[in-house]
Amino acid sequence: MACPHLSGVAALIKSAHPNWSPAAIKSAILTTAYTGDLGGSPISNEQNVPATVFDMGSGHVDPSKALNPGLVYDIEPDDYNPYLCGLGYSDKQVRTIVQRKVNCSSSIPEAQLNYPTFSISLAPGDNQTYTRTVTNVGRANSRYMSVVVTWKGIIGVEVTPNEIEFKEVGEKASYSVTFTRLSSTTSFRQGSVVWSGHDDDGVFFSSFSQEASASGLTDLETYIVSVEKPAGLLESNLHDWYTTFLPEATTSLSSNQQRIVHSYRNVITGFAARLTPQEAKAMEQKEGFISARVQRSFPLHTTFTPKFLGLPQNILRAGNASNYGEGVIIGMIDSGIKYDHPSFSDKGMPPPPARWRGRCDFNGKQTCNNKLIGARSFVSTARGTDLPWEEAYHGSHTSGIAAGCPVEGANVFGQANGTATGIAPRAHVAMYKACAVSCYDGDLLAAIDAAIDDGVDLLSISIGPESPFPFYYDVIALGAFRAIQKGIFVSCSAGNDGPYPSTVTNDAPWILTVGASTIDREIRATVKLGNNVELHGQSLFQPKDFHPRQPLPIVHPAAISNNESAAVCEKGSLKNIDVKGKIVICHMGQLRIEDKGKEVKDNGGAAMIVFNEQDDGYTTLATANVLPASHISYKDGLVLKNYLISTQSPTATISFQGTLIGKSQPAPQMASFSSRGPSTQSPGILKPDIVGPGLNILSAWGVSIDEATNPFNVISGTSMSCPHLSGVAALIKSAHPDWSPAAIKSAILTTAYTADLNGNPISTEQNVSATVFDRGSGHVHTLRALNPGLVYDIEPDDYIPYLCGLGYSEQQVRYIVQRKVNCSTPTLIPGAQLNYPTFSMVLGAGDQMTYTRTVTNVGRPFSTYISKVLSPQGVAVKVMPSVIRFKDLNDKASYTVTFTRLENVTRSSIIGQGSLVWNSIGDDGYKVVSTIAVVFV
Repeated sequence: MACPHLSGVAALIKSAHPNWSPAAIKSAILTTAYTGDLGGSPISNEQNVPATVFDMGSGHVDPSKALNPGLVYDIEPDDYNPYLCGLGYSDKQVRTIVQRKVNCSSSIPEAQLNYPTFSISLAPGDNQTYTRTVTNVGRANSRYMSVVVTWKGIIGVEVTPNEIEFKEVGEKASYSVTFTRLSSTTSFRQGSVVWSGHDDDGVFFSSFSQEASASGLTDLETYIVSVEKPAGLLESNLHDWYTTFLPEATTSLSSNQQRIVHSYRNVITGFAARLTPQEAKAMEQKEGFISARVQRSFPLHTTFTPKFLGLPQNILRAGNASNYGEGVIIGMIDSGIKYDHPSFSDKGMPPPPARWRGRCDFNGKQTCNNKLIGARSFVSTARGTDLPWEEAYHGSHTSGIAAGCPVEGANVFGQANGTATGIAPRAHVAMYKACAVSCYDGDLLAAIDAAIDDGVDLLSISIGPESPFPFYYDVIALGAFRAIQKGIFVSCSAGNDGPYPSTVTNDAPWILTVGASTIDREIRATVKLGNNVELHGQSLFQPKDFHPRQPLPIVHPAAISNNESAAVCEKGSLKNIDVKGKIVICHMGQLRIEDKGKEVKDNGGAAMIVFNEQDDGYTTLATANVLPASHISYKDGLVLKNYLISTQSPTATISFQGTLIGKSQPAPQMASFSSRGPSTQSPGILKPDIVGPGLNILSAWGVSIDEATNPFNVISGTSMSCPHLSGVAALIKSAHPDWSPAAIKSAILTTAYTADLNGNPISTEQNVSATVFDRGSGHVHTLRALNPGLVYDIEPDDYIPYLCGLGYSEQQVRYIVQRKVNCSTPTLIPGAQLNYPTFSMVLGAGDQMTYTRTVTNVGRPFSTYISKVLSPQGVAVKVMPSVIRFKDLNDKASYTVTFTRLENVTRSSIIGQGSLVWNSIGDDGYKVVSTIAVVFV
């Protein structure tokens, strides 16, 4: 179906330009394609992660632009002869293709063909140069400038010349491109060479493993610009100095077109500004310039859980050293907050600490209180609201989870009824709005920058990149590093791209990376088939008036239509299918369940059953449906499909049992969407770190969905698990105000548990045992984390040899740590040598690795610990010494661990997992667990 669409586009071009060759028509299509979806995010693949160039090629066809591409890469038929010879074909084989005699004495590599894209393989240290020739099909007297989008420090790209001029239409010009591999990073990379026309000629693309978007000279995009501050420049003069990098013409812009969007002071030295590609390129000539890149969009990673986490039910009266987060300020980087929600009432709250320097930007609408002590927005009004309280759905929900005050009678549609309270209900909340419909990394940097200035103790960030980036290219990693340098703990969501391996994001070791698991509560909606088989699913909407006298007929659109959109019940897909008065079966797919239900209801359907695809297994969502519905597991979906095959007149009904506790699948269990390890950016660090509740979580909401006075909602995502851990960190910070961010993280990781409530290993969504790359160290155990016995501490400067060991250049490390560094060989360490609370390594045949760790005594003086090892299958583990003793609190002790891969041992997996446990002697009962993860190669 896709092919004739492009044939039609080619016909349009041929009609407009009858003299163009086939190669010129192809060039016009490829160099004008776009790579963003309708929401402005990168085109994604079927797993809802950004598509690579090997998925989408140059991108999606843009017929209107293809009719007027500006430049084309032309190829004559004979030009293919040396290319075919270069493939290693014999003279005879090439002759079969071209139908005449050839001589393969001369040949060219594939990438030397005058093709509109570049696709190359680079070994470490490689340097390859290719030539291209373009033909001007735009305007006479035109000029183009090249702009390169690439991975700085990994691939160097040099275009010569970087400007080309044409006097006539049909004139040709040649240029060369040199690609240099600068890093040993082994994954493929993608970028683009953009030829941008001056004088409103438009934009022309030439891509190498292409992924880019750009605009004409009159279009402005937001660039994040990094610069080096001159010695002696006062911080108060930073903004004025930043303006010196802007083109002189910007001084005439009106106030609503100001170029500088954000000035940064903490996270990086630099600013975000609205620029054209040419202006960004011109900045490279200015002293102090380091880099400039177009900002990226980031997705939001979108009661009962305090009890599930082991906190006392009467949360405000129970005595505990943590005081439930009192005195701690949690900075929420999110989408805004509903300031008048009762979850953010300050009844009984003390005033904020004297160190607080923040503010509320409510424009007279409302003032801050002792709970919500700050609310600011960093969202550009060009992309959405710039008010901290509008579009405050996601941000209200995450803030309520982390630190909401107790609200009795919280429920949605009468379900999940109880007292909704945050994990740290006496902590203060400050909202830094960085997202509206989308999140952009320039705004994220500004929000983190301000939070550091204002004096927060923790940052909770339920946002992440579409895919992992090197840490020097990841604004959340950059901002988080600056935060931990200031003693601020940072908790981030792991991402919602599971259950697929190596999808985890926010995976820098100075961040607590949180995956999502289930709780033992379900909001049950049971499907009873015509053969009396019952299938238990979930639905937040539980109508009391759905009592059909007879079972209703079932219709399965996927069995009637070959259209995939009908199978998942997309909008408009059921209009030609008779669903009136019937129960409609919809496949899960990527469409929201609520949207499926609307399509069914709009076409007269009586009810809906949604069943999982195989990858989602037993993870079912309780959603606010618009009609009677049930979301069932993949296994129950197979039962349902077998029933449909077995009878000509299938029927069913749905009954609603309400909220049930302890009746669901094993809990905690991994949620299918939770992103998994191992980390692609740093395999020597086990990620995700930890898991917490993230499925069907009730918390505050911006508007009522059930006409209730106090709006709540039940939603799912690692966005929900992250603030649970932010709340736990606030409890620890309140109990131990002098602990570093690394010590708090260590306490959480080394006290986690790995068994469900039935005593079995935590399982995945498929009901099989989860691996360490699914769950990290395990599920958070709140009370044990308050008193861990020992902690693994890390100073900010300890990350420098680790970053150098990743192969980053000194400039790239400097960009992260914001000071000069020396990456000389003696200071490099592998990732697994960092003083992290877990071990993660790759072992080849015969490999032996030794790592050192240092622990700090935070338990009792005069204490002794004995090591116990559960070795991964096929690995010998030796700990030296096996006993460590402490006289005083805060004493330190070091030990080494040697991992040896055993030969001739049958392994059941390419992954090995185990643990090193330090058990205290005596009545203390401390059990300090370091998870071990091994990948065998």
